[in-house]
Amino acid sequence: AVPTMRRRTRRGGPLAPPPPVLLPLPLPLRLMLLLFVAAPVTQCRSWLMTGRDLRGPLVAGLACRPRLALQSSSSEAALSPAAEHLLSIGFSEGQVRQVASRFGKRAFNPDVERSVKPVLKWLSSLGLSNLKVQKVVSSHSKIFRSRLDEYCRPIVQWLAAVGLGDDQIAKVITKFPQLFCCSIEGKLKPTVQWLLDIGIDEAQVAKVVATCPSLLGYSLEGKLK
Repeated sequence: AVPTMRRRTRRGGPLAPPPPVLLPLPLPLRLMLLLFVAAPVTQCRSWLMTGRDLRGPLVAGLACRPRLALQSSSSEAALSPAAEHLLSIGFSEGQVRQVASRFGKRAFNPDVERSVKPVLKWLSSLGLSNLKVQKVVSSHSKIFRSRLDEYCRPIVQWLAAVGLGDDQIAKVITKFPQLFCCSIEGKLKPTVQWLLDIGIDEAQVAKVVATCPSLLGYSLEGKLK
């Protein structure tokens, strides 16, 4: 009888408390949390894509190997003129491999005179140092496939119109060069309008963009709203 009484005691014990109800955070608070976590998340994404993590350069070498070669001969692969030019102006072999691997499905062979040199010169004119130019190109080599007058320069002009200074624009490009893949009308303006709609004034919008430029690349419906 004793074991039976113990089982009944367990079954008749107090009920477990109901789970807590989680209320949604207000939009301004969600934005502030996003600003604090966006930078580490961006760094983690970069480590995953490039292979640069705490395990050292071995992983980076494995992650940046393909597409440096343009043509194959019977003995060894020849570098494209674009890759040779980058090496000649101070890019490391690892950086050139990274540039080539992120260029897309095509072999890395942009025209040196009409694409590579103008892009590098334009980035330098924005106030980026040689090291920052290398960083931008290494993380977003598709910029060599962009038309400066049609895509890149209008985005810089738009950033200035939002209220960013020259130094801030240089920092935004260095932190988030993928900005040049964003549409002004379809992505950038709606994001800034969303910031205004949730109560951030125009003076603060420029600071938000300068602090966390990757916010401009987020989906309004998927991550912000």
